[in-house]
Amino acid sequence: MDALHAFISLMIATFIIALGLSQGLSWRLVDLGQGTRHPAFARGLGVSLIGVPLLSLIVVKVLPVPPIASGVIALMAFCPGLPMALNVVSRQKGNLPLTLALSITLSLVAIVLMPLSLKLLERLFPVAIHPPPYGVLLGRVILPFLVPFALGIGFQKVAPVWAQRLRKPVKLYFNVALGVAALALVVAGFPLLKQLHVWSIVAMVVVTLGAAALGHVAGRPRPGDRTALAISAVFGNPAFAFCLGGSTYPMKSLLGVMGLYLLIRTLALIPYLLWNQRQQASERGGGPSLPSGRRASVS
Repeated sequence: MDALHAFISLMIATFIIALGLSQGLSWRLVDLGQGTRHPAFARGLGVSLIGVPLLSLIVVKVLPVPPIASGVIALMAFCPGLPMALNVVSRQKGNLPLTLALSITLSLVAIVLMPLSLKLLERLFPVAIHPPPYGVLLGRVILPFLVPFALGIGFQKVAPVWAQRLRKPVKLYFNVALGVAALALVVAGFPLLKQLHVWSIVAMVVVTLGAAALGHVAGRPRPGDRTALAISAVFGNPAFAFCLGGSTYPMKSLLGVMGLYLLIRTLALIPYLLWNQRQQASERGGGPSLPSGRRASVS
């Protein structure tokens, strides 16, 4: 088990670096400018920064969810912005420049607001949330994200061709490492997961589908914008949450709840994705849909 925990720690330490580098290498000024000027951009920020956190707090306070699971759900909601949303939005034929702008902006905003967010969560969930000292937060999360992020931007300016080639393997590593870490966390925390109440799983599903609904409604009327905002709202940033989890929770095995939430969130989103594809096909069949913005490269 010690070897498994060491492996999980290694995955968490490296994929937060990969996240920053991936975001920096994806920094396309043209696409970002187009995305931030889009009318749905401000609505997307509102959904991810205000709507989803409020939804998660309401759900865990209304439903009889155990304190630890409540803290995990809330912590994940307060860590927005995830680059893998680009891949899902691309397959769903959504607005990629808008998604790119939201992903990068939300990641940076989450970093800036993280100390305040943790203080708020500590007041709401004193049993579960124990914020680390700012020096730990700076060393484990903020700098490991910001330094590679800045390097990625600089590398793209100096060698754009090589930056484009590097972006795909970095994103691939991040996605694979995140998935492997989530599975390993579930295995490591399995004794605790067996004690989880069914209401914990219900709350995770409700927050996932509720976040998708908030984004979908905020993105109307354009189909591509609805898709971009819905997926961006759901895919919060477990990279930040995992890095915080090892220091904000009293037992590292509690990270298994985060891994379980990540898996449940992925499965719970499938019905929305299937329904959204049928909606888009129906709208295309009924006539030309409104434009959703120029496609951006996600390679």
